Amino acid sequence: MKVSHLILGLLPTLIAPLARGQQVKSKQPPTTVETSVCKIVDDPSAYNNKLVKVRGFVRASFEYSVLLDATCPEDGIWFKFADGSGPPELVATVTGKGTPGGRDSSGRSVLPVPVRLVRDRNLEELEHYWAISAKGEACADGPPPALPPDCTTYRVTATFIGRVDGVSKEIHAAHVKRSSRDRVDGKGFGHMGMFDAQIVVQSVEKVVAEDESVIRKTPSKSQ
Repeated sequence: MKVSHLILGLLPTLIAPLARGQQVKSKQPPTTVETSVCKIVDDPSAYNNKLVKVRGFVRASFEYSVLLDATCPEDGIWFKFADGSGPPELVATVTGKGTPGGRDSSGRSVLPVPVRLVRDRNLEELEHYWAISAKGEACADGPPPALPPDCTTYRVTATFIGRVDGVSKEIHAAHVKRSSRDRVDGKGFGHMGMFDAQIVVQSVEKVVAEDESVIRKTPSKSQ
């Protein structure tokens, strides 16, 4: 009886450190990597399942939502918020075969880093200018109104923090070699799986809106 009492008395002492160790490990937040859209485009797998901070602007249409960088404006990554929403112009997409998450050094599946959209004043400001721009684009495409409305559209640049989902090195290498005549294999993210990376945004910072008519009139540095 005395031995059993001793063992029972020691159990809480042995279990407590193990429990504390498990709690500390599970509560460690992922490190945020500061990078650029251009770097993610060049090497999607290097940023897969990582939390990043990038600066850029979104181009959207009926089927597309793309985060761009003025340094490499011809390339971009798919853009969406952590709650599944996107810019107001985005209406319908057919998602690709790309899957969030990753694999550890042993080849075992790793769950996607969880992200949750933060609705604050920064996000409200971004959505405000997006809404104005969406109306401006509709105004420019429609018939001439009796009274001229505000058809202003904005390029809204912001810093976005979120998780990147990227294709493997092998898939990216195959896509780089693909010509414009080749059929899209759908192995990426976004509409028809056309993008080798996407960002799933959890928060927005430093929103700056520029009138696009002014941007178009501004001569480029190369001129």
